[in-house]
Amino acid sequence: MAESTIVTTLARKAGELSGIIAELERQIAQRRAELVHVHATLRMFDPDHELAAIPAKRPQVPRLAYFAMGELSQRCRDALREADGEPIAAEDIASKAIADKGLDIEDRKLRSDFIRRFLWALDRLNAEGTAERVGKGLGARWRLASKPGEQA
Repeated sequence: MAESTIVTTLARKAGELSGIIAELERQIAQRRAELVHVHATLRMFDPDHELAAIPAKRPQVPRLAYFAMGELSQRCRDALREADGEPIAAEDIASKAIADKGLDIEDRKLRSDFIRRFLWALDRLNAEGTAERVGKGLGARWRLASKPGEQA
């Protein structure tokens, strides 16, 4: 009996995932070996250093080459000003940026990354008092923060 397309596709996907896991496990083993060497070197300079007390550091996410320093915040401010007091979604700001840069608006991964980065920038603007969130969750929108004494 011939295998169905579904079974063949799932078997191929299982093979891909197994390969990725094997490569990641190899990388983990390599990093653990490097860590052992760093600890040994550290002990040479400070035998009493408490190695377990060294906190793990989160790796930095590389900067997205699509934006210059400060461009995300500037684009957010510009979009909020152009919205003329009407709340605007981060997705709308991201879509405009993708179009402005001549990128593929249908690329879901790129679109999701842009939205996430603009949400981060809008959260920062909110923390500094420049922008304010209207609503919660996926339906949240943003607008320029009201000046003291103004009605929102």
